Amino acid sequence: MKKIIAYSSFLLLAFIGCRKDDNPMLPTLERVPLPLVLKVAGTDQVISATDPTSFNAKFTVDVYFHEDAPPQKFDVVAIKNGDPGTVKVVQDNVTTFPTTITLTGQKLIDLFGPIHVDDNFDISVDITTQSGKKYLAFPSVGVGYGSNVAIQPGGSTSIRYTAVCQFDADSYNGNFVVQLDEIGNFNPGDVVPITKVDETHLSFEYPVFDAKPIVVTIDPVTNIATVAKQVYGNYGTPPAWPYGDVSVQSVAGNDNFVAPCQGVLSLNLEHTVSAGSFGAFKIVLKKQ
Repeated sequence: MKKIIAYSSFLLLAFIGCRKDDNPMLPTLERVPLPLVLKVAGTDQVISATDPTSFNAKFTVDVYFHEDAPPQKFDVVAIKNGDPGTVKVVQDNVTTFPTTITLTGQKLIDLFGPIHVDDNFDISVDITTQSGKKYLAFPSVGVGYGSNVAIQPGGSTSIRYTAVCQFDADSYNGNFVVQLDEIGNFNPGDVVPITKVDETHLSFEYPVFDAKPIVVTIDPVTNIATVAKQVYGNYGTPPAWPYGDVSVQSVAGNDNFVAPCQGVLSLNLEHTVSAGSFGAFKIVLKKQ
């Protein structure tokens, strides 16, 4: 700590003791406006990898300090998957702040080609100052504008849109093929109908007595699937089956999800009766 303080004091003294008049070769300093790029709430925040042309987003381009010297212009640019070698111009010559810009999936396809799951698109601006000097958002070497320029409260010099497999309940309404059923109600290759209940709920049935639909809740943001405790039927009447109705509920973990691009529903379900639990068993279904 003492070394840091001593070194900092030396730098401060050196700076104070140096005047521009002492060295006419010192460059003239220029104020560079700090961009503010933000997604507009209520418009698309991610790209559907299953239907990228449906993507329709809006974002604003502004300056963080309105009282500061404005730029000559901003050019809105984008790169794909973090590669500055892919930089494309989304909209040039932005001179009014704030400006709202619409970005569509088709625009991204026209600029970069086909969009696949997990593709990332970073959006920022190239700055042209009043003197005509240009600062790149995505230079081939180094960090755009320099390090830590966006650490101001509420600052954002870039935004990212990612292609994800978004859940669409309609695509899960139909026949699915059993990939795995650890409890053995189905055999691999069996076909199981899945029914859309609403935009965030699906249901299916086990081939048991007095079968009742098992309702699955899907979080459309995270693609996590959950099953609240519910009766799904029984395996016969006493004395052959003495336990009565059987219930299931999902067990917390990474085995409960939908994978819309692959058409997969995976669940890890605990099977219980009034006397106790039979344990948890995975079931994995894939769209036919």
